[in-house]
Amino acid sequence: MRSPPLQMKGAIENPVMVSVEKNTKKVFVKTLGCKVNTFDSQAIANQLHQAGYTLTESHLTADVHIINTCSVTATAEKEARYLLRRYRRENPAGLNVVTGCYAQIQSANLEKMREVDFVVPNEAKTLIEPLVKNVIHARETGVELKQKLPEGLKAVADNRQGHFKVSHTLFDTPQVNRARAFLKIQDGCNGFCAYCQIPYARGASTSVAPEQALAEVKKIAAQTAEIVLTGIHLGDYGEDLADKVNFASFVRRIFEETKLPRLRISSLEPSEVSAELLEVLHEHADRFCDHFHLPLQSGCGETLKRMRRVYTTEEYANTLKRIRTFFPYAQISADIIPGFPGESQEAHQRSVDFIKQQQIADLHVFPYSKRPNTAAVKMPEHLSPEIIRTRAAELRGLATELWSNYAQNFYSLELPVLWERSHKGRWVGKTTNYLPVVAPENRTDLATGQITLAKIIGLYGPKQLLANPLH
Repeated sequence: MRSPPLQMKGAIENPVMVSVEKNTKKVFVKTLGCKVNTFDSQAIANQLHQAGYTLTESHLTADVHIINTCSVTATAEKEARYLLRRYRRENPAGLNVVTGCYAQIQSANLEKMREVDFVVPNEAKTLIEPLVKNVIHARETGVELKQKLPEGLKAVADNRQGHFKVSHTLFDTPQVNRARAFLKIQDGCNGFCAYCQIPYARGASTSVAPEQALAEVKKIAAQTAEIVLTGIHLGDYGEDLADKVNFASFVRRIFEETKLPRLRISSLEPSEVSAELLEVLHEHADRFCDHFHLPLQSGCGETLKRMRRVYTTEEYANTLKRIRTFFPYAQISADIIPGFPGESQEAHQRSVDFIKQQQIADLHVFPYSKRPNTAAVKMPEHLSPEIIRTRAAELRGLATELWSNYAQNFYSLELPVLWERSHKGRWVGKTTNYLPVVAPENRTDLATGQITLAKIIGLYGPKQLLANPLH
């Protein structure tokens, strides 16, 4: 039985923090984790803004702290617990409401924390505004809540739960101008890789109906210069819908039916970069942001098999060849997991060598972490924390080297830059291929959302380039 289409509206990056007279309560939203969480946090902020709350940029002045959590590693969960304790210590009067992936897979443990006032798992995130209202009302009236979870939901410990259907969520978009907006068109995952609990944390794969998603693109395109399509498993887009569509056909409609200046794709699995998609993107290369983020996880074939990934290193390499045929200067970045159970030093070295051979431009390094209720937890030969840390440090050093090598290809060239904001007297922005750039001081002729050519001068700081805007 197919699930109904996900309903999600777009969220403008860094929504304006404004005061609304009809509600005196201030809310602070903190995001941990991926771009999908970024979208969700912005959507939550938009919903609360529409309900009349004041959105504040500091937890110190907030009546409610909403922490949108991540559970991809134990470190991410530890950070969430640290923030909850810090917010309670520094602002004892503020309510702590926890949502996100950690809230979905460990709600029982979060309920037990004194610093937690309420837990909203991902499957109930659509109800966060009325739930926040109820929690505030309980605090003000002295009513003790029966539980720290929405009514009808049972607490989950150590990810012992079923594969729920993604909540169907409708959020409002604020009427503001911004450089970039995220639009989530898909959520959830059916993959069940050996190390990953995201299918449990986000639920089954569900797509936004094409007409609704396209209407949202048109609305956002009138306000912003760039849209980033996001999802947990974007390549699954449309597979769950009664009238099946694929990701490539939806992207084509964006280009053909809107005037959006720039379209960016957040992440795709290697097997999902089809010839059809590349042809569509190449046809509209002047509006496509040529950055491909393709999770690798390991450059060793045997490790990939044990991870239950659905591609080989040869297939990954062939995907990069196809991309570079259409986009020879595209940036290609990847996720990598050092220290997976049973990964020998030889396997680790093969992974490092493969990354170098493929000239991947940047790495997101996620050291292996035991995740409850996953296949990898039960595997033999778990590595020591010291070995995992050493390999992760090596890969992060390699990432810096790879990025520098890639960026040097663009020195003295003129590239289109989308300017985002002024920071400490300098405008910052990004090229289409996701190179962060900084303008010289005192450029008062730039504006948020403006796209200009800029000549790349050289390295400005770690993973940042100095660029001179041209008019």
